[in-house]
Amino acid sequence: MTWWRNPRQRLGVICAVVAVLVIVALVHRDRAERTGSTPVQGARVAATAAAPAESVPPRSPAPPAKPSSVPKHVLPDLVGADFQQAWDGARRAGYRFVTSHDAGGRGRRQFVFSNWKVCDQSPGPGPLATELRVDLGVVRHDEKCPAGSAPTAEPKVADGRMPALNGRGLTVVRRALRGDTHVKARDLGGSRLVLIETHWLVCTQRPAEGAPVSDTVEVGVVKYGEHCP
Repeated sequence: MTWWRNPRQRLGVICAVVAVLVIVALVHRDRAERTGSTPVQGARVAATAAAPAESVPPRSPAPPAKPSSVPKHVLPDLVGADFQQAWDGARRAGYRFVTSHDAGGRGRRQFVFSNWKVCDQSPGPGPLATELRVDLGVVRHDEKCPAGSAPTAEPKVADGRMPALNGRGLTVVRRALRGDTHVKARDLGGSRLVLIETHWLVCTQRPAEGAPVSDTVEVGVVKYGEHCP
């Protein structure tokens, strides 16, 4: 009978193997305590000492960011053109923000573009960024472009004080003061009724410029083409 079939012999062999393993483990532990490191730690230290130190290459500075390229197109010269054609031309050139104002300072709205012509443009013609707003000053075809720069922006009330109203269109003045005061217009050239306000120019004002804004502002007006008295 072989030993692995005999229970007693098999048990004895197993006990002998276990004893040998215990003895080997104790010997290794004793060595580790004397050297102050475990076998795995010793292997790691030896490997670290044997391996050459790796040199870390210096980081190169990041390249400077390139400025965002703004697409540019050539804005044509639109002065003297029919407003509808000028508007279409600016749009075809890539300019999507096209606005207009009454170059005569009357504050009229442009509903039918073909009834108007361009007197001035801002900015002028040339290669420009397409994000820019193109503003066109226009008058009706049967009118002459103003010789000088007529005030076209609405006057602003600052700190409750009256702005300068003289020389501005009655429509522009009423829009500027809407919500702050009531505007009462009087014809300085006679007793005409002031009906179509875009036809009238302000010559006088009360209260005067710089005075506190009152509930009612009186303005003296004449028709465009007439001279203030």
